Amino acid sequence: MKFRFLGKLMAKAIMDFRLVDLPLGLPFYKWMLRQETSLTSHDLFDIDPVVARSVYHLEDIVRQKKRLEQDKSQTKESLRYALETLTINGCSVEDLGLDFTLPGFPNIELKKGGKDIPVTIYNLEEYLRLVIFWALNEGVSRQFDSFRDGFESVFPLSHLQYFYPEELDQLLCGSKADTWDAKILMECCRPDHGYTHDSRAVKFLFEILSSFDNEQQRLFLQFVTGSPRLPVGGFRSLNPPLTIVRKTFESTENPDDFLPSVMTCVNYLKLPDYSSLEIMREKLLIAAREGQQSFHLS
Repeated sequence: MKFRFLGKLMAKAIMDFRLVDLPLGLPFYKWMLRQETSLTSHDLFDIDPVVARSVYHLEDIVRQKKRLEQDKSQTKESLRYALETLTINGCSVEDLGLDFTLPGFPNIELKKGGKDIPVTIYNLEEYLRLVIFWALNEGVSRQFDSFRDGFESVFPLSHLQYFYPEELDQLLCGSKADTWDAKILMECCRPDHGYTHDSRAVKFLFEILSSFDNEQQRLFLQFVTGSPRLPVGGFRSLNPPLTIVRKTFESTENPDDFLPSVMTCVNYLKLPDYSSLEIMREKLLIAAREGQQSFHLS
């Protein structure tokens, strides 16, 4: 039921041009596009890097085994000796203590009676093939069938067949983190209600934003737009565009004592005219961190 609901949610997000902040790997999108038969051990790195590295080292043993078997100069005895001396970090395959169960899930047998079948140099290739198949296909097939049923109850997945998996990620989750250039910010952002592009505060803001790292970008975007990522095309595609307006105070009040505030529904940043770039940077980051998931600064 949860995966069926997730399918409906993601389909609706695409239809309504909404971004979803989900840390999905490329194997997920390959399943969406019905490309699950193309999944290989390389895709494991997106799911479990530790297991993927182990599989990579074991695959190297398999490659060495095949080279030895293709060596016509080997006798049966010398080949058997050479195979049994193949090691991974000085340890033979047999000494790894593996059996035909899914790594991390000893209750899931890769084949009938798998928990009682030790992995050796002679059945290592079969073991790796089954690990990859169960981790990327068989082990998640019911969940993805439910996901696809939910998705297609909103609109057909066939409409997405023209996309690459990487493009689907951008379509659903927005653009990847990128350096924000002051020139692009100036072209795409709109100063208004007390500010122009020549205003000191606006120049301060663009300089600060162009220096943000990935995490600071996510905080700022979540604070101002309600989403931690920009749509495909970056600031140029943000609709409505990021608008910077001057936050006003009584004549007796000091702007440096106040935090910026926002209207996320229209991508509105109400920015005090701070006296220095350092103060603006400090107040922006405080607001971005403290204003998450609340309406205190909106």
